[in-house]
Order: sequence, then structure tokens, then C-alpha cells
Amino acid sequence: MASTHYLLANPCAGQNIGYLRLAVVGDSAVGKTLFARQFVETLPEVLSHDWEPLKPRRTNEDDEDEDEDDYVQTQELTERFSSTMMEIPWDNMDADDEAPARNLVFLDTPGYGSVIDARTNFALFMNHVSQTFEEKNSKISPFIEVTNNELMRSLVTGVGAHKFIDVCFYLIVHRLKPLDIEYMRIISEKVNVVPVISKIDTQSEQDVQQLKVHVLKTLREQGVSIYTFRIDYDKLIHMAETGQQGGPPFAVSNVPPKPSSDDPLDQIPFTHAMNELPLLRKLVLETQINNVRQFTVKKFINWRSKQIALQQQQMQMQGQQQQQQLHAPMPYFPVLQSLQELAASAPTIA
Repeated sequence: MASTHYLLANPCAGQNIGYLRLAVVGDSAVGKTLFARQFVETLPEVLSHDWEPLKPRRTNEDDEDEDEDDYVQTQELTERFSSTMMEIPWDNMDADDEAPARNLVFLDTPGYGSVIDARTNFALFMNHVSQTFEEKNSKISPFIEVTNNELMRSLVTGVGAHKFIDVCFYLIVHRLKPLDIEYMRIISEKVNVVPVISKIDTQSEQDVQQLKVHVLKTLREQGVSIYTFRIDYDKLIHMAETGQQGGPPFAVSNVPPKPSSDDPLDQIPFTHAMNELPLLRKLVLETQINNVRQFTVKKFINWRSKQIALQQQQMQMQGQQQQQQLHAPMPYFPVLQSLQELAASAPTIA
């Protein structure tokens, strides 16, 4: 049964977060589940959450052949709910007692490297995203013309007006793969993508800095649109080259630092000051939260506009086909011609 933890929090700060949906995507064994847990469990505003206790897949600590990073693979899309505020349940407005709102949702996804065809698990996530768009679009009356500004005003709220994914954290470890580039490109059409370099406790500060620069330059060259927190690519690259924090890709460690060998002199020079998780969380949940919501709804509006244009094009083509059928010449009937020839050859009765 899922565990529930109640923590001290600032109720006003939690109320300001409102309803928000996050997702974590990436290859297998990059630390997606641990990242999501750390994002939520160490957030002071969280009053309760339903994350289950970790159950290591391997328990034999004496087996040196096993990987140290024991984990349980995520096999399917899994939504985890956290509450940063209390509210009266919508389905029981007569109730006097408030309940945890379950307003902060984290979607954990299976890694694309856990199956033979990487597209299988990736399709699970994209189908989920597309379904949220289609469900919301089906609730908008086709008989009433709704402007984009009206949609923005009604959907850019923190009261749960939609179930879109507001932010997708795309985790990368050690190197950027071609699949990462293509998947971020596809995801960015419908979701705000924020690249994250995880497990930096296994990398040197110089390696992390070089990977940041490489990720940014490659994504810009490939034309991949990520959520930059309103910072242009040139400035982001400059920040990465000079070691400044504050923009993607964010360097995150969600596990305690540990030596790379038993020799205390042979250790990865990692310090908690390198961990940008607190900064990333502050940007998403406080500083940039309204902008994040606006960009989320803009993606839905762009998708909806394309759907409407496609429907209009199909209707126009159908109308043209009907017009062509109406003005088409009458078909030639050989039977009628035979009757006419028979009548012409019949003898005339005087």
C-alpha cells in the first residue's frame, strides 16, 4: 500500500503551486524514478504523497558482479500524486473537512532501452500526451467559435482545467544519444522539454560542464526546441561554458556522493553545490510557473489549430468530390443503344 508522509510546509507557497503535471522520460537506468522521488519528497511544501517505499531488485550486497545501483524498473506509465495544499473535494462540496488536493502529479515512464524496440515505450508516453489533448478538445463545443485568447484565459490556470503535461524532464547520463535528440524533438511539439543531466555524482565537474555545452550546441544545430526558461541559446551556452547555473540542461544528483573505488584518493570530485535540483524546482514551481503554464496551453492551441485546419481541408476535398460527381457526364448505357438500333431496324407498318 502506498505510504503517506505529512511534512511541515508553508501553506501559502503550496497553494501558489496549484495543479501541475510533470513527467520524467529517458533511457533505462538513468535515474528517472529516483529523480521524481527526490523532486517531490524533499519539497518543503509537500503535505503528503503516495510514493511507495523503494524495493531494490537485487538484495545480495556481497555479490560484486551486480551493479551497485539496485533499482526496480518502471514497466508502465505510473502517475504519482502529491499534495501541496488542502481543499474541499469537488465531488462533495457539502463536506466541512478539507482533504489533500493531490495537485502535483508526476508521471514516471519506462526507459526506452528496456525493450528491443525503443519506440514501444516511447509511444506509450506520446499516446498519453496526445490523449490528454484529444480529451480536452472533445469537451470544447464545435458549434461555438472559441478564440485562442479565450482558450488561454480559461486553461492557463492552476485549478486543474486540463490534464496536459506541463513539463517533461528528459534525463541524460554521460552522453547525448541520437535517440535522445529525436525523442526530445517529438516531445517538444506537445510538451515543454527540460533536459537534465543526472547522476552527476558519477562525473567530474569538468565532464558535466563539457556535456552541458555539447547538449546545448547539438540541440540548437538539430533545431530541437526545448524550454529555455526565457533564456536564448547563446546565453545558455555561455553560462554552460563559464560554469554558471540557472538554465538547462540542469545537473542533478539524487543520490549521495560515493567514491568510484575503495581508494579514498580515487574519488569523483563531486560537491552538493553542483546539484541544481533545488534551483530547477524553484524555477518550475515558483519563478517560471505561470510562463510554463502559458507555453503548455500554447502547444495545445497550436495542435488544435492544425486539427481544425486538417478537418477543414478534408471537408473541402469532400465538397469538391461531390461537385465533380454532380457535374459528371451521364454514363453510357450499351443497352439503351441496342434498343435504339432495334427500333430503327423494325419494319414500318403501312
